[in-house]
Amino acid sequence: MQKGNSYIICCIILCLGFLAISSCSTTRTVPEGDRLYTGSTVAWKGKQPKDYSTISDGLKKRIRPNTNRKFLGMPIKLWLYNMGHEPKGKGLNYLLRKKWGEPPVLLSQAKPDYTGKVLEGYLVDHGYFQAEVSSSVKNSGSKKASIRYEAVPNRRYTIKSVTYLTDSSAIGRTVTKTYHKSSLIVGKPYSLDSIKAERERIHASLKEQGYYYFTPDYLLVQADTTNNGTVDLFLKIKDNTPLVALRPYRMHDISLFPDYSLDNEAQSTQGTPVYYKGMYIIDSSKRFKPIVFERSVFLRPDSLYRLSSHNITLQRLINLGVFKFVKGTFRPVRDTSRHNITGGSPNTPTPVRDTATPRFVQRGAVADSNYRRDTTLASTYRAMVNNKVSLDSGWLDAKFYLTPYKRRSLQTELRGTSKSNGFIGSEARITAKNRNWLHSATALEIGLHGGMEWQTGNNSAGGGNSYSAGAEVAVTFPRFLTPFRLNIRTPYVPRTRMSASYELYSRSSLYNLNAYTLQLQYLWQKTAYLNHAFAPIAVTYVLPTKTTAAYDSILKNDPSQRASIEKQFILGGNYTITFNNQTANHIHTFFLSGNVDVSGNIAGLIVPKSDSGTKNILKNPFAQYERFSLEGRHYWQIGRGKQWVNRLFIGYGLPYGNSQTLPFVKQFFTGGSSSIRAFRARTLGPGSYYNKAQDTAALLANEAGDIKLEFNSEVRIHIASVFNFAAFIDAGNIWLQKQVPDKPGSQFKLDSFYRQIAVGGGIGLRIDASIVVVRFDLATPFRIPYLPPKERWVFDKINFGDPDWRKKNLILNIAIGYPF
Repeated sequence: MQKGNSYIICCIILCLGFLAISSCSTTRTVPEGDRLYTGSTVAWKGKQPKDYSTISDGLKKRIRPNTNRKFLGMPIKLWLYNMGHEPKGKGLNYLLRKKWGEPPVLLSQAKPDYTGKVLEGYLVDHGYFQAEVSSSVKNSGSKKASIRYEAVPNRRYTIKSVTYLTDSSAIGRTVTKTYHKSSLIVGKPYSLDSIKAERERIHASLKEQGYYYFTPDYLLVQADTTNNGTVDLFLKIKDNTPLVALRPYRMHDISLFPDYSLDNEAQSTQGTPVYYKGMYIIDSSKRFKPIVFERSVFLRPDSLYRLSSHNITLQRLINLGVFKFVKGTFRPVRDTSRHNITGGSPNTPTPVRDTATPRFVQRGAVADSNYRRDTTLASTYRAMVNNKVSLDSGWLDAKFYLTPYKRRSLQTELRGTSKSNGFIGSEARITAKNRNWLHSATALEIGLHGGMEWQTGNNSAGGGNSYSAGAEVAVTFPRFLTPFRLNIRTPYVPRTRMSASYELYSRSSLYNLNAYTLQLQYLWQKTAYLNHAFAPIAVTYVLPTKTTAAYDSILKNDPSQRASIEKQFILGGNYTITFNNQTANHIHTFFLSGNVDVSGNIAGLIVPKSDSGTKNILKNPFAQYERFSLEGRHYWQIGRGKQWVNRLFIGYGLPYGNSQTLPFVKQFFTGGSSSIRAFRARTLGPGSYYNKAQDTAALLANEAGDIKLEFNSEVRIHIASVFNFAAFIDAGNIWLQKQVPDKPGSQFKLDSFYRQIAVGGGIGLRIDASIVVVRFDLATPFRIPYLPPKERWVFDKINFGDPDWRKKNLILNIAIGYPF
């Protein structure tokens, strides 16, 4: 066996040596008279502006060509290419040259003069109208070269004034009214991006006023740069803007085809229209009840076209969760006395005509004394202004083609887990879903799950093997079920979720734990970043069965473990609010979440005390507590491929009445792969308490608390391909509200809690394959709160050469997904 291992090691060393030798020949295939292009740098001559980092990144992104790709700083693909020869057919040379390798990027492929002009154009777009960019080639050795670009920005122009060149027509007045919201701010640097943003802003504003055919291209911004470092901007509607873009439109007919199929287009767009609350529904197969669309369509007949209503309608229809494709088309109407409901195709180009004579007059319109209604004199914006023409509203038909998902689906899921306390396990889930239960876009889900967990290596955690099984039935309605009508104007569908579940958790050598849960939830996403979840009814009944003598012996060492399987009701509700604006290309993003969870408040007022001094329901006590938690995270992109993440978690629970501590399922835990990673899961705390019995099988690792404070800081660096490196520090602990005699030092005290903070840190490797992230974090304690006060910092005790120290203090956490 040892000889075999030695042979393998020798082969690996030889391969690495061969690659090392190959690294010396990165220029082997560079043609004579050419050089290997190794990259470019940009030097900035002059004072750097506040947004220099953004401008510098923009300049670098525009440099071409890109250099040969590298892995861990090594051009492995280029090495592989150089190892081969021009292939004459399939074989190793073909793989090296055509599949695995990458040809050298040559200096002759770079165009420094052209790239310099591109960089100058970028600087001009950011206000440097007199910018100059020069380039020079820097040779390295006999076969390599790089390019140095020097940017001389000179003066940066700022905005001196902004003038709207509009008239007193309806569209001119609409544009002028938006001036106070302008993206062009006097005193700010000139920027092409801000001009584009201003055109988009005005375009969106006009779309809200019915100008369906208006586009940003119909707006022109002219710049006068003769003011010695300042710019006068003039915004106007282009003279040749067609009449169709200058007229506001109102809605005529709104039609929906909820069973549309591209494969059967003709049949799916035919049928008898059903008129329901301002819209026509063509659904010959009766797949959906009309009420499904009542709260999803925000366009109304005879109302002004508004882009926001258009977008909300599209997003609401998608967010119903029953349609995989949604497409809306709008067509102008010449005769409002006719209704063209059935037929048609979403892929047919929309006919747009600049009809000269208006056939329909806007209802309730106020005549403009300065303008006359005679469009025979106008076909463009300039002609309309010169001839004093006033336009009436046009009309639009809207059709929405909806392609539904399959009604029923079956999903299976298999998970694997690995815990730092030595347990590994697997879990299987199967979920049957009906997306359109009762033909009302209501989701019915029936789920079953089961799993096993067993112990390997570390037998000190106690408890032996275990298994779990459960079932859940949930119904989610695409609206709020309330005694009064409530329809919130957002793109997101409000939902009501009712669920009933049962779960069995069994440690066969110790106990069985049964949990029955009923819950009513209202789920509401207000914006793209803000979510609300309110559960006014959340009832859980915990019932332990089959406790063993082995578990009784554990209770002698740790009586608090009895709370983990205490029989009781949990009656209450909870509310969670979450803000999450994590998006790509943002330097600073945040995640904030707050939760309020209460139990037994109303029941405590109604139910009298029993002879034993507790308040019971069906002869079982119910929990009484208030629980609050707050979590905040800050994600900071400190450079390309580099991110610094900070997290703070505060949890506070207040048991009262029937409860001396929070129910076990509501208590706070710490340690493990997503918490303080230098301590095994549920072995830290509370406070400075430490039970040495947890090092043996005589104690379950289930330490919990009523109060939790935790802080994490982690730097993440992209190495290459799917590999990322991390360095982190974690700190925190848990505490109890009240002193427990069997756990000295576990009570939270304001004047001393900070002395009981645990600190740990380490490094990690993450394999981010987009679909799944596999994480390996290796951590060690820096401060151990249960040691004597003057010995809690343990930097001086770190000894990687000691196997006993490594066994106790090096904690490897293997997990799926990022910790936060």
